[in-house]
Amino acid sequence: MRKIAFILSLLFIASASQAQIISDIEKRDRKRKSDNPFSEKKNWGEAIWSEHASHYRNLGWHINPGITYELGNSAQDESDAYDLTPSGLPGYYVEAGMDHLFKNYGKAVHYFDWGIGVKHFGGQEKTKTAAGDVSRGQFNYGSIFARAAIHNVWQLSRYNFIDQSIGANFDYQIYGGKDDPDYTPPAGYNNQGKMILNLHYSLGWGIKVRDGFFIVPTVQTPILRALSWEGFNPGHNWFNSRYQPMIFTIKFAWLFRKKGCPKVFDNGEGKRQSEQYQMQ
Repeated sequence: MRKIAFILSLLFIASASQAQIISDIEKRDRKRKSDNPFSEKKNWGEAIWSEHASHYRNLGWHINPGITYELGNSAQDESDAYDLTPSGLPGYYVEAGMDHLFKNYGKAVHYFDWGIGVKHFGGQEKTKTAAGDVSRGQFNYGSIFARAAIHNVWQLSRYNFIDQSIGANFDYQIYGGKDDPDYTPPAGYNNQGKMILNLHYSLGWGIKVRDGFFIVPTVQTPILRALSWEGFNPGHNWFNSRYQPMIFTIKFAWLFRKKGCPKVFDNGEGKRQSEQYQMQ
């Protein structure tokens, strides 16, 4: 009888201990999930950063490499004497700047960013006369620029969000943009000036790689031009055609670590634990 009582006591203690361990694990898991900066809840303001859960500040820096292309459209193709076919050529885009995430966010605006850099545009215009003669002219130019925008983010899942923004950019041409000596536009040259001030719109797909680091492939295009006003057409003028600039970039953004926060990685074990934490 004593042996039976002893065995039952051991089973009771083991069962209670197991229940306590399971309870502790569940509490720990709940805490980790509640503190995870990548919440499952579609919180508009925490799609990128959580003030209470993130180890990083609401301030950081970014680099935006990319390519440019101009979509051509003929502005003076109403004559039967000739046909114009404008088209773009690929160029490059490089930007570096800062990101400022808002602590007191609303549903419309969530962060502000700005940057400076250099970009290159190119294109060509083909003219075909009624007699069948064909001629082509090309242009290429590069500009330094300053850009700023206000962003709205829409969380899709724990690790993805839509990023859209309205901003302004000022460009100043530093090379190229000269007349093509081998081409004579039918209606004479109508090239734009060296300075451009645009209002632009951008749309991106955000990827939260880890706490404090996100990547956003983005497409940007101007929607209004302030300098050299020509109605509401934001395109660039070259030869006798207009060209709509398209900029395709990939933003790599890093936030600054909060003061006093321990580093996330501690040898191999710390890295493994951090990766397990992020995947919960």
